[in-house]
Amino acid sequence: MSTQRTVIVGGTSGIGLATAEKLVVSGHDVTIAGRSAERLEHATKRLNGKARAVAMDAADPASAKSAFAAIGAFDHLVLALGGNVGAGPFATIDLADARRPFEDKVFAQFATAQAALPFLAKDGSLTFVSAVSGQAAMPGTAALGAANAAIAALAPILAAELKLCGSTPSRRG
Repeated sequence: MSTQRTVIVGGTSGIGLATAEKLVVSGHDVTIAGRSAERLEHATKRLNGKARAVAMDAADPASAKSAFAAIGAFDHLVLALGGNVGAGPFATIDLADARRPFEDKVFAQFATAQAALPFLAKDGSLTFVSAVSGQAAMPGTAALGAANAAIAALAPILAAELKLCGSTPSRRG
């Protein structure tokens, strides 16, 4: 059995970094991607140099396409993207702050998954990370919850679409 190649976008902290740690221990060939060179360096050190680091701004489709071209073929993609803006009371949250979780998480995961398809193995996997705020009625999380619910809705739709295609759209013949 060959080594599984996994790319984790948002792999420099939180769930993404914890996932990278588990996969490295399990013998996966791991590549972490993120925007910050400093955070990539810190994460690589935490992973004892056992993961490759690639700069990628997931909110920028051109950056994602370029990064995946540099990474090449892989088996699994984990999208652990998010930001820390978008919480606050519904009555007073600024609309720009309410839009941020959609830009930082929903649209970034959408665009990154699109950019990854040509490099993802036919029998590979896409994992979208959302959050409990998409299902729980927690005051102060209307924007975050709506964005996470959007991710939760996207995953089964995309699974059905890619299954229907028989492979990634770029590989149809």
